[in-house]
Amino acid sequence: MYSKLQDSSMREFFSVQEVAKLLNVSHSAVLYHIRSGNLKAEQVGKIYIIAKEDFGDFLKSQQKKKEKKSKKKPDEPLLF
Repeated sequence: MYSKLQDSSMREFFSVQEVAKLLNVSHSAVLYHIRSGNLKAEQVGKIYIIAKEDFGDFLKSQQKKKEKKSKKKPDEPLLF
């Protein structure tokens, strides 16, 4: 599912398309989160790659936001 790129630490990376599939969102939605600084990514040429660790951190931060919203306003539907 994810790619291993050669470097000294053998970090594992996801493509934007892979993250979009995993989250069931559009490619543009993933790019939005990258450009807004919510999802850390590295630009390689014209593409972005997302480290597995950074994707995990993003998921955790989104879960925390979701929990805060549900505590504040239980009547409002959650969008993400």
